[in-house]
Amino acid sequence: MINQNFIWLALAIALVGSLYYIKDTLHGNTRPNRVTFFLWGAAPLIAYYAQRSGGGGIQILYTLIIAIVPFFIFAASFVNKQAFWKITKFDVTCGVFSFIALLSLFAIGNPMLALLLSVAADFFAALPTIIKSYRYPETETTFTYAAEIASSAIVLLTIHKWAFINYFFVIYILVMNIMFTTILVMPRKRTIATLGSIDTTFKK
Repeated sequence: MINQNFIWLALAIALVGSLYYIKDTLHGNTRPNRVTFFLWGAAPLIAYYAQRSGGGGIQILYTLIIAIVPFFIFAASFVNKQAFWKITKFDVTCGVFSFIALLSLFAIGNPMLALLLSVAADFFAALPTIIKSYRYPETETTFTYAAEIASSAIVLLTIHKWAFINYFFVIYILVMNIMFTTILVMPRKRTIATLGSIDTTFKK
């Protein structure tokens, strides 16, 4: 394990990666799914309070950053008319499941269970962007997810007390960002028909 002060390096890396995503969103190069990013802010925020009430260590600061940044990305998507992804019925369905998981947290006094439900809500919120990343990788900022791999790995290394409340959410974030980065960099064929449908989607 490494010194817990490295948590500040992890937070800095996470913030730099997020700033790239915000910049690309403002320029219209990245098109975030608003359902995903709004709920990506709400779910980790509840995870943060669950960790805090459960006696989590300094690592909960990472969860707080993970919760705050998506709200800025969500706001940035309203600046440029091209900087958002059209919401589908599937996105709304995932959002509803995520929201139900979040609502159920208010009836729970157990921090551990609240943390599990917040992760479930986060995953349901991620599904629309997982599918979008696979179909249209050019609408995402790969660097941001790669930076999150580095930052979450550092956070894990700063954990000296391996309590569930400290490591579970960080491991989830690490796995999710490895998945996103892999999806975005994997080679795939692009047909003329597919590229045409992308251009049409962007113009809506």
